[in-house]
Amino acid sequence: MRDVTGQPFEALLLFHGGTVTGLLYLLLRIVRNRIGKRWITHLCDAVFVLLSAAVFAGYVYLANYGSVRGFLVVAYLMGFAAFYALFNALFARISQKIRKK
Repeated sequence: MRDVTGQPFEALLLFHGGTVTGLLYLLLRIVRNRIGKRWITHLCDAVFVLLSAAVFAGYVYLANYGSVRGFLVVAYLMGFAAFYALFNALFARISQKIRKK
């Protein structure tokens, strides 16, 4: 664990991890909407949970060698929420165009 001066870097790194997870979620949502079968929905949910846990663990390890701290979880969730809020409409339009084909 780093001292207090490294915490902004750690928070930014986990914020980036949250944006990566947001991208993963929106990409899997396109797959879910395109195919539309129930078992695909469950498969995409399982893939999302496993990959987002791996992304979180990897970013926490990069940030401070695996020590989970509260502000890191908040930064990760903020990154996910920011990416989702900014790009949700774009990915919804892409999904609709793919669905029409």
